[in-house]
Amino acid sequence: MNREIEASDRQPLPFSSATAFENLVFVSGQGGLLPETGEIVGPDLESQTIQTLENIRTILAEASLTMQHIVKVNVYLKDRKHYQAFNELYRQYFRAPYPSRTLVYCDLNYDLLVEIDAIAARGREGADERHDDRV
Repeated sequence: MNREIEASDRQPLPFSSATAFENLVFVSGQGGLLPETGEIVGPDLESQTIQTLENIRTILAEASLTMQHIVKVNVYLKDRKHYQAFNELYRQYFRAPYPSRTLVYCDLNYDLLVEIDAIAARGREGADERHDDRV
């Protein structure tokens, strides 16, 4: 079994920020928390979504991957009213062909409005050819 831990010291919690197995990297659920302090970045969906996606980008960079290597995301939103605004922010980080995605509404820890986990694949066709800047 080829298992390695990546980005495991970002928070003193009993899980890894990311785990790699063969060509896959599994990014644990990320929220709109500042990595340095663990504080929520702000009370609004926009700031939390951007911080969440930036946290994922940082973790992937530690594994020498980009957002374009992501093949699957699970999104957890606290409120249905945020669906359209979330999609507009999401489009700033992903381009077609988009990763597969599941989105559910649920109660989240603390005052988080969004949480996202992701699976990235090393060697995803076309990922290295596309730049990773926000649109």
